[in-house]
Amino acid sequence: MIETRARSGQDIQGAGRRLASGNRAIDLAGAALIRARDAALARAFNTWAYGQTLRGPMPDHMVLYPPELRPGRASSADALFQGRWFLPGGQVRAPGGSSPFAADAPSETWAEELHGFSWLRHFTTAHEANNGDAARQYAQKLVADWIATEGNWHPVAWRPQVIGRRLTSWVANGALIIDGSELVYRSTLLRNMARQARHLARVAAIAPAGEPRITAAMGLAFSGLCLSEGHKRLAKGVKLLCRELDRQILADGGHVSRNPSAQLSILLDLLSLRDALTARHIEVPKPIRDAIDRMTPMLRFFRHGDGKLALFNGSTEGPEGAVDAALERDDTKGKPFGFAPHSGYQRLAAGPVSLIADTGTAPPGAYSHEAHAGCLSFEMSVGRNRMIVNCGATKVLGPDWEAASRATAAHSTLVLNDTSSARMLKGKISRTLLGPRVMEGPVEVESRRNENEAGVWLDTGHDGYAGLFGLIHRRRLFLSATGEDLRGEDMLETAQARRRPKPWNPLYWHKVPEDPDFAIRFHIHPDARVSLAHDRTNVLVLLPNGDGWQFRARSGGGECEIDIEESVYLGSGDTTRRAEQIVVAGRVFRGEARVNWAWRRLSTRNAGHPKREDAEVPELPELKLPSGE
Repeated sequence: MIETRARSGQDIQGAGRRLASGNRAIDLAGAALIRARDAALARAFNTWAYGQTLRGPMPDHMVLYPPELRPGRASSADALFQGRWFLPGGQVRAPGGSSPFAADAPSETWAEELHGFSWLRHFTTAHEANNGDAARQYAQKLVADWIATEGNWHPVAWRPQVIGRRLTSWVANGALIIDGSELVYRSTLLRNMARQARHLARVAAIAPAGEPRITAAMGLAFSGLCLSEGHKRLAKGVKLLCRELDRQILADGGHVSRNPSAQLSILLDLLSLRDALTARHIEVPKPIRDAIDRMTPMLRFFRHGDGKLALFNGSTEGPEGAVDAALERDDTKGKPFGFAPHSGYQRLAAGPVSLIADTGTAPPGAYSHEAHAGCLSFEMSVGRNRMIVNCGATKVLGPDWEAASRATAAHSTLVLNDTSSARMLKGKISRTLLGPRVMEGPVEVESRRNENEAGVWLDTGHDGYAGLFGLIHRRRLFLSATGEDLRGEDMLETAQARRRPKPWNPLYWHKVPEDPDFAIRFHIHPDARVSLAHDRTNVLVLLPNGDGWQFRARSGGGECEIDIEESVYLGSGDTTRRAEQIVVAGRVFRGEARVNWAWRRLSTRNAGHPKREDAEVPELPELKLPSGE
């Protein structure tokens, strides 16, 4: 038998250091100083005198076009060509061939995506598929428009992380935007790239913490590697990148933000940089090699049976084929491990079933802008079909949708009194200075995993409701060795030592309700069909492959009444899909509550007519520990 235990505290263990959670008054003071510094620098950068300091030798060619590992889509290029600029952060129409750079940005996120040019890969795909020059000509026109309008300065386009993404995209798609172009355009482009790179060399280190700073460092390294006069910038960019990888990549290979999408994005860039360094016969620094070696198994950990990412902490499924593109460069081709103690996740796999559970605390404050209140939530896929999911995340539909997707109710877990287990900053001044970071949430999250020939047990718990309600949420899971039987138990129990907020915290004056309501939610993927029995005691879920799964639940007083409610699925990140969720509701009684539930796979032949004996809710099997435990 294999047993592992973990307890996530207020800190996340990084590679050689501990990162504090933040969210203190000192963070506000520091953020105010940084904001004032950035405003002063922006005014200085937008002057003729500073522009003169960016002059220097002009590269005469690109030495190398590094591989673009993010898959492109010709259909997306066609939509952009028609003026439908639907990017993360909003939707803009620029009809009649008008420049998108002249449009009013619906959000800063959309503006960063536009000026980052990561969408350029779609035109490369369209050009390669159509064997024509229309995509190339339009892409070169957009690059020329940007240089003419924003090439000297723009408050968003010249942010370090935006420059980094733009330079990375331009060199990766260099064959599209340079080959076959006129001499004047090509000279202007290379001169402007060198100008951006010189500025980036000065400001990359002060990019926002987290993935943006890695993006800035990556762009600096790529500019030095691919432009003919950039060897000094290459050394500086690689040095900054190695420093940030040491800070942000955890010992188990996860990113400090706990966001699988950030994991994928950073790994794709690292793989491209590694291949480009190898092509130039330059030794790949050890910190980059080590980061790739740790991050690749962790990406495999987050992959569902459909080849896409799990939806936790701001993640989307990821671009079609992106996960496979990264894993194709993994020489080991190993199976995912089951436990990520530093990132705070568990993976249970048996037969056709893969289950991924969030068993960690929120990331440190500066890295939690996209974190969700989904502690102890889980997702489950059967073969290539997702069944139980979280709602996902979106940046296209506006701040209200983004806030709703971060709530506990948007995850497959227990929700107490319709309240999230973690709270995000809401104050106008605080949110302006610190961003939508997690303000407070679970301080201690426990997880204990046991494996033997019968299956896998997972015992977890978090104290996210201890401060508001004086209750601890515990969840137990058992997945049989065949993968056809998943049993669970959700419990609420009185906290031994309740954490009371400070008097200056509005929650201090919050009156704790006696016997609050709770709801256990299981969001179902929209491709599955959900049917509720007439007596409301069980649910049948039919997957696209014909498999049937039956759900039942029972509390201390007998079988629970089950409801089916509307839900929404945001897995793609840019569209919404109508979905349904299974809801088991109850009420705390004398400081405790317990609900047992079970999912059982039915044979395809009997999926539509389950027998009663197959529908009973089994107890979780007792775990027999070896002597001496």
